[in-house]
Amino acid sequence: MKNISFIRYSPVSSTTLLTAQLVECYRNVFADSPWHEWLRCPKCQKYWGVKDKELLKSVKYQHCDTPLVDFWSKEQVVSDIFHEITAEASCWLAINSNSVIGFCWGYPIAIIDLEKKLDISFDKELMRDADKKVAYQDEVGVLSNYRGNKIAKAMIVRRLDDFLIQGFQIGIVRTRLSPEPSQTFLWYTKVLGYRIIANYPGEDGRVILGRKLAGLKELLIG
Repeated sequence: MKNISFIRYSPVSSTTLLTAQLVECYRNVFADSPWHEWLRCPKCQKYWGVKDKELLKSVKYQHCDTPLVDFWSKEQVVSDIFHEITAEASCWLAINSNSVIGFCWGYPIAIIDLEKKLDISFDKELMRDADKKVAYQDEVGVLSNYRGNKIAKAMIVRRLDDFLIQGFQIGIVRTRLSPEPSQTFLWYTKVLGYRIIANYPGEDGRVILGRKLAGLKELLIG
């Protein structure tokens, strides 16, 4: 990770330039594998990633006789950043040559409120403490050219430290299992011991993972 630094980020106190870089990094990360959330059809909601660029060129970036639109518009990402990265949240950015190449954020939220936010039902055991706050590990991503350098891990360790200082005991994350398991899913389940606590219905492909935070840092830095 030579020449890569990590900084704490807040949309309220950071520069407009840094926020703009974060927005572009976010959009580029999710346009790539395994999410492929680059362009979508506003009529049928089918979407494509940057891997489909040549295909989309051949159809003049249209579907259902309608021009495609950004899956993640700049306006939507900015709105989400200001909504989610509050004073209670933990957000870290990876920087290389004064450019944002990765991001990681999460925040405390009551289990019952998280269930509503994610529009999914958790298992009964977790819902026994529905009013208890958990550490929701909302987003983590690194540009494809920088993956494999433990950048995500370095940001997650910093975020975890923030959660532990605040006394949270349970960590929850949403990720993708199918049709292509994300690296996040494989890492959280195979290395860090998270388990699936909820599945989205049908062919959505997303799952909710959770585990106790106690002992997690030892796995991350081991």
